[in-house]
Amino acid sequence: MAQQSILIIDDDQALVGALKDGLESLGYKVWAAFDGLQGVLQAHQGKPDVIMLDFNMPAGGGPGVYDRLRSSADTAKTPIIFLTGLSVDEVKDKIKPTPNTFFLRKPISVAQLQKVLEKILAPGGRAKGPVTGVRTISTPAPAARAAQSARMAQAAGAPATEPGTPLPKFRPVAAAEAPPPAPAPAPAPAGAFRFHEYEMRVTYADTDRLGIVYHSNYFKYFDVGRTELMRSAGYRYRDMERNLFMPIIEARCNYMAPSRYDEILVIKTWIAWLGPASVAFESDIREHDSARVVARGFTRHAVVNEFWKPIRLPKEFRERLLPFVFKPS
Repeated sequence: MAQQSILIIDDDQALVGALKDGLESLGYKVWAAFDGLQGVLQAHQGKPDVIMLDFNMPAGGGPGVYDRLRSSADTAKTPIIFLTGLSVDEVKDKIKPTPNTFFLRKPISVAQLQKVLEKILAPGGRAKGPVTGVRTISTPAPAARAAQSARMAQAAGAPATEPGTPLPKFRPVAAAEAPPPAPAPAPAPAGAFRFHEYEMRVTYADTDRLGIVYHSNYFKYFDVGRTELMRSAGYRYRDMERNLFMPIIEARCNYMAPSRYDEILVIKTWIAWLGPASVAFESDIREHDSARVVARGFTRHAVVNEFWKPIRLPKEFRERLLPFVFKPS
């Protein structure tokens, strides 16, 4: 059974942290967004099974975020749980509830949330009515929350968002206007050749504010794949660069799907071209658990000496790389 995913959209970072830890301990995959715009973007990219939405959100407010989610074909039917200190009737007066809209009264506990999620995510299941709880998670007062948000924004290099700031205007997206799904990546080349695979875990430093790997970091991953391929062939970069250098003269990347913090990625690298004085590498980066390809990259390198003059690949070096050259079947 695939791991079920939950997106929490709430500016109360203490509450989000406690809920995230509790839900992950129960086996859920949890993402967090601390403002409405970030939440909408993560919902479209990650397509979670359930969205938990704070009713009183900065940068647009819960109702505005809810309208955006319900107007998109991607999230029109996704279960959304409103987290609110208001009564259910007060919330319903400000939104257009659907059969997949639920309500949880703050303060809440992980145990209560678990019961609601089990009902919602069960085949054909649905939680009925609001759920009220007892305080089990300490949350800061509104003034403290605002100050905390400002400190976090300053630390991230982003301006603090004043409560109540509206989201940018948007045009509802009809089902017919929904963006087409990303094309499936072409299969890795088949043939009689060797390739190298290297596993790595996504670090927090590699992700951006959306919680996904920043796009330029994939080129760093391609570099790791090249380096480890050459190491497996018996050549370390630092030894090779005593006699020659391989500057990149062309690089490109196709992004297939987002990668997130703590996921294990597998970098598969092979040689696409081996010329007299040049070499090209290709790499697939895929998720370890699902085998989904998240990125495909290509780099082409010149072979030069310390004076930046083109030179031929040494015979021994060339022979060690030949088994990794793609040979069409």
